[in-house]
Amino acid sequence: MNLFTADVGQGRVHIYDSGNDQFYGKLPQENLINLNVPGLKSGDTLVVECAHLRESHRFTTAQPFDYDQLEELKRNAIKKGVIILLFPQKCTPKARKLDGVETDAKTDEADTRAIAQFLLKDQNAFDSLKVFLPKKLDSFKNEISNIVEYIKECNADINPAKSSEYGFGNVDYEDEVSKWINKYSLRLVEYLNGDPELINAIGLGFDKKGRVKVLAPNRIYTLVHSILRPNGDLRFRSDVGKVPNWKYIKAHYLGCKPYHMNQGVAASNYKHWMRRTVSEYAYPGKNSSHTTDFQVGMSYEEYDKLKKARTKVDKMTQKIWYALRKMIVEDGLR
Repeated sequence: MNLFTADVGQGRVHIYDSGNDQFYGKLPQENLINLNVPGLKSGDTLVVECAHLRESHRFTTAQPFDYDQLEELKRNAIKKGVIILLFPQKCTPKARKLDGVETDAKTDEADTRAIAQFLLKDQNAFDSLKVFLPKKLDSFKNEISNIVEYIKECNADINPAKSSEYGFGNVDYEDEVSKWINKYSLRLVEYLNGDPELINAIGLGFDKKGRVKVLAPNRIYTLVHSILRPNGDLRFRSDVGKVPNWKYIKAHYLGCKPYHMNQGVAASNYKHWMRRTVSEYAYPGKNSSHTTDFQVGMSYEEYDKLKKARTKVDKMTQKIWYALRKMIVEDGLR
């Protein structure tokens, strides 16, 4: 199997053949639809940014193909024995950094090469790619509309708390989430079996008298808020009418899946603050955990260390979240 990566822009298609280290720039867009790509043969894989293979509409030029063209592309892929996979658009900047490409050095060739190298060196990332299936724009919108509305509701709920220090600062603010934290933080410690690592991760600590103290309110508020709304209601998914499971929370509320942009406060609190701060990983030469992220030219050895550290934090957060869910939903502590 040979890996090809493609980018679409300015009415042209740009394709990189990783096996032969060949870049073909500014090809006609029809070459992609017809899979008229030098060296592409049965058994090969072609990866395209997901945004480029959605049905076109009048508000963007990033999606140049209509539904009939996308259907034709799929038929040609089946006929030629080529697998087409979708690369999350949001991951392209990360791939460029890992390939040592500065932001101002972005080119079509740099993007396609960087994506190829990223997927060749990270098997988990490759395995997580979605298979291309043509979808009508209305169908795509319907699929994501519930997720988008869920994220909007979460942001509308959490924004007042964020601007008021989540009820634990000098601002006079209180809602049912902050009340719950004040009332049940000690019980939460018990549900976590007194595990100091988990207690620290969620932003709790103890004062000199041994009383539970909220040290990082944005952490515990964000996680409780994923289950309990500021008005005291449980937070449900509108599509199924149930409290979300962890997989849904991790992907959409905490923003750990790259298929949705602008996920808002909760995702930022987790990805850019909690996960970085709790993580044991520190990039060489970086003094602050808040600056520890993907770096330009980061080696894949360092990248692997970063991923393992993040996975550990994710698993810790999952344990905390299940404890919160049991307290609030199953045991009715509200």
